[in-house]
Amino acid sequence: MIRILETIGRRLAWAEAALTAFCGLLLVALLVLINVEIGARYLFNRSTLIADEYGGYLFAWIVLLGSIQALRGDRYLSMTALVDRAPPRLRNGLAAAGALIGLGVCLVVLYATLDLALTSWRFGTRSIQPSATPLFWPQAALPVGYALLSLAFAEEFCRRLVGLAPRSSPEADQMGGLG
Repeated sequence: MIRILETIGRRLAWAEAALTAFCGLLLVALLVLINVEIGARYLFNRSTLIADEYGGYLFAWIVLLGSIQALRGDRYLSMTALVDRAPPRLRNGLAAAGALIGLGVCLVVLYATLDLALTSWRFGTRSIQPSATPLFWPQAALPVGYALLSLAFAEEFCRRLVGLAPRSSPEADQMGGLG
């Protein structure tokens, strides 16, 4: 089981690194887009007409595709005031329960967003903005992101079940952790 988790962990680490680099490129694109819009408005009294729409798409992609790094780095949304005071065994059990809940939520949202993107594809739905962007393309990031996040939650749940330390802790490095 631990060997399988190590393999999954390495593959997710590769995906995490690739997505982090991709999100960096998206952030640069967002920066350029916003600055072009600001320049166009102030210098030429015109608008690109797409900055708001595409800025929203880029921001959503960055947040969703970047969330795997937050989860795998043990920096995802968590309330630790009581959990940090718990004994290690209880803390590990609570983390496993949290990962299982996160996995369940991600799977439900994965199904819903996949259905949304496929419906947009089938009907050729376009945005109501001047660009008339086919909505399938910006929506495609949603099921991809939630599928990867589901895999990361499943990996975290399995790690906790076998008693491995959190990926970001010093114990994980000493114990030959996966991260």
